[in-house]
Amino acid sequence: MFINRLSRLVRLAALSAAFVLCVSGSAVSARAAESVALFPNVTQEMTNPAYWAAIQEMKEPGSAVRVLASPYAIDALNRSFIETPGCSMTDLAAIELRYDGDRLKAGLASGWESDRSYFRSSGAIYDMNGNVAGEDFYNAILANMLSPALTGEMYIRYGICTQRTDIRCAPTMQILTDAPGDNDFDYFQLAALRLGEPVVIKAVSTDGLWYYIASSSCGGWVRASDIALCRTREEWLDAWQIPNDLLLVVTQGKIYLERSNNNSESSGKMLTMGTTLRIARDWEYSEKVTNRSSIQNYAVWLPLRDENGYYTKKVALISQHNSVSVGYLPLTQQNILNVAFSMLGDAYGWGSMLDSADCSAYTRDIYKCFGLDLPRNTTWQQAMPVVKCDMGELPQNEAGDVYKKALLDTLPAGTLLYFPGHTMMYLGTVDGQYYVISAVSSMANPETGKYLRVRSVALNTLEIRRLSGKTWMNCLNMAIIPYQRAQ
Repeated sequence: MFINRLSRLVRLAALSAAFVLCVSGSAVSARAAESVALFPNVTQEMTNPAYWAAIQEMKEPGSAVRVLASPYAIDALNRSFIETPGCSMTDLAAIELRYDGDRLKAGLASGWESDRSYFRSSGAIYDMNGNVAGEDFYNAILANMLSPALTGEMYIRYGICTQRTDIRCAPTMQILTDAPGDNDFDYFQLAALRLGEPVVIKAVSTDGLWYYIASSSCGGWVRASDIALCRTREEWLDAWQIPNDLLLVVTQGKIYLERSNNNSESSGKMLTMGTTLRIARDWEYSEKVTNRSSIQNYAVWLPLRDENGYYTKKVALISQHNSVSVGYLPLTQQNILNVAFSMLGDAYGWGSMLDSADCSAYTRDIYKCFGLDLPRNTTWQQAMPVVKCDMGELPQNEAGDVYKKALLDTLPAGTLLYFPGHTMMYLGTVDGQYYVISAVSSMANPETGKYLRVRSVALNTLEIRRLSGKTWMNCLNMAIIPYQRAQ
């Protein structure tokens, strides 16, 4: 039995090495990859997802390619997340048509006062020009929130996001940062919408440039110019409730549509991981798309905003070499690893700012490729009614680590691990070291112990330390298998 498993591992390792050479194009390029900076105890071989799939195969032959949850089970999980209050998920299709404008206005004012108190308590806070944010700064934003038109009985409107855009806690392009000049961090940033995502619109800012929206996972302010209004609820539902056989899913970090002088609407458009689009059938469009044929391309319907701000759509092409899936990917460990590693080295973005992902958005984007719609942040994710292991009562020392390691040895790759303020994806163990991949903001420098601003999707062991001096292993307080419903 051991010999059979070893043979399997050797074959997979050979495939892994061949994969690196194939992708790089030459042995020279493969050697160049070795110049990439890595954390301690991480090797270049470990940056290939096939390496971790091979480890899973060693533990249990066939486990890496076994389907872990059916589409039916995934739909049931998504419904359970919506029904669990702690997940803060919203069933957009069930939102009532009418609402009280004055009540919403009071809620916005109260929420802004709470946010402002939090900002004040965080110490010196600066705008994008390095000036300390004062009362005039906050009051101007509040005035833009509370439009005089927001009063009495109001009716929701339906919208579709036409390009990847930010969800913010305030209707402003100003930045609120904790260090003058660090405009890559913004307290106003909450989350992001993918192109094609549906929203429900409840308010418009005083200047008319922002919509206050609800999405499936987060509410806030988005630029009105990035949202197309639907004329009817039926048009809105048809834009995003796409049959699986006509669904194209982006399964890599970013895809950029080809540039075109003939079609500025789609030229260079960015599609991020988890974006879903409707496949255009050949009889639905002409022989040429953006003045070329669709040979070696996927033809999809791209949601657009017309000159009056309303929803329309046009066929666009996605080159065949990109990582996409017709229908959601089968939920297997191999596919989870492939998707996760497709973003290795990409920038970290607080609240998904700068077209990037933070730790919880990263895990959310990965599982969206399989149709699983996780909650937005770490706290909400830990409320999911799925299989979970609470390690919060274990001591944060070597004695506690013994129990945590024993637990990790039983968990599959793709399990989500948490400590306060961070989530990561478990990969496996090698030579007594436990490995994770995550979108990391900061940690203690492994060499000096001083503050290290990582801000990348990175691979590391759980022996990496926080600024407190404790290891990530010490601080683990929760493990979740997001695709297994709690019994």
